[in-house]
Amino acid sequence: MGFGVAKRQQAMVSHRMSFWGRLTETSTVSWKYQGRAWEVVRPDDGQPAVRSSMECAVCGKRLTFAVRSIAATMRRRACWRALVWIAGPLVPLGFVGVVVGPDTIGLTLTFVAIAALFVGGSLWWVGGEGMSSDVGVTGHRNGWPGNLAKHQIVLAEARPDDQPELVCPKCGHEEEYRWGGHLRPSFVKEQYEQARARFERHTCR
Repeated sequence: MGFGVAKRQQAMVSHRMSFWGRLTETSTVSWKYQGRAWEVVRPDDGQPAVRSSMECAVCGKRLTFAVRSIAATMRRRACWRALVWIAGPLVPLGFVGVVVGPDTIGLTLTFVAIAALFVGGSLWWVGGEGMSSDVGVTGHRNGWPGNLAKHQIVLAEARPDDQPELVCPKCGHEEEYRWGGHLRPSFVKEQYEQARARFERHTCR
């Protein structure tokens, strides 16, 4: 399923509470955020981005974001992915240029390629679940690599359209199953079919 976006999608708009990141047990750096829930409503495919505003729950600042359609978001991610694939081979090529050619050309090529890899990779793919920094909602430096944004938008993963929630309208029982963008679509579908079979055998207590 890859990176999940939907027409209507829940998000969390968070305010970075600390200026300096704090070291964690794994020797990485983390920042503390506090925010509020916000529903992202995307325009139809082929339509221009719409502007949507909300107020930060921490600082009270009025935040206005450009919200793009599903197709436009995927095109943006495809561009970042292409940048990574193009820049990747240029890094060793730049090192070769330093050895056999003018130093300035090789160093410049290496620097540009590494910068492109960092930016493109950060916006295309982040984390073990394949979540992207570029969620098709831009503004106030949201999604920039390096944690430069004061306000951050994190989307809740979109449930597949052909797999509605299995909830009993009488007693509220919900049949759960494993799903997510980090799992194979065939595995998720199999899990859903098994959950639906269990749900059909459900009897209210």
